[in-house]
Amino acid sequence: MYDSALYPQDPAAAEAFVQGQRHGTLIAAAPDGFPQASILPFVKTGDLIELHCVQEDPTFAALQANPSATFLVSDFLAFTRHDWIEPLNAARATLNFRAVLYECTAELSTNPDDVAAAMARLLADYEPDAEYRPIVNDDFYGSRLKRLATIRLHIKNTQSKFKVGPTAPVEAKREVIRHLRERNEPNDQRAADVIEAYLAGVD
Repeated sequence: MYDSALYPQDPAAAEAFVQGQRHGTLIAAAPDGFPQASILPFVKTGDLIELHCVQEDPTFAALQANPSATFLVSDFLAFTRHDWIEPLNAARATLNFRAVLYECTAELSTNPDDVAAAMARLLADYEPDAEYRPIVNDDFYGSRLKRLATIRLHIKNTQSKFKVGPTAPVEAKREVIRHLRERNEPNDQRAADVIEAYLAGVD
């Protein structure tokens, strides 16, 4: 991800964004193969990201051969037209998004007890008020757990980019908000809300 001076990193904003997301893209490549990618739920605690996947997942196979991984947490907002900023400057057309990329080293396990513990932590985070049979390696869950694997990503480096509105004065950003609400394509209202909140300093 290109680190542009136009979009300076804010570690606190990046962390808050990631904590509010429910999935990310795990990317890995074996030394002799093409990069593989899987979209997975996750739990992030400090410099550790915990995931699970089926053992047959090609991304897991890539990590077995090469533990270096990238984990991307991203949120596409909207495509904004150039003429919302400058009538004749086509270069002002852009995508608006928020993204945080982690470079990591993966620690893997296929032990059913490890998988059960990881699943329990995930559900405690995603469904804190839910009722369910406790996840342990028993006759009820055991056959499922034996097919899964856990991935613990140890973060080595972090990059973030928030293209929330154009690189332009506040008035231009407010024009983008107005156009998004008028266009009303799927996700435009949410994109307008995010840009508006960003301008208010609460996003």
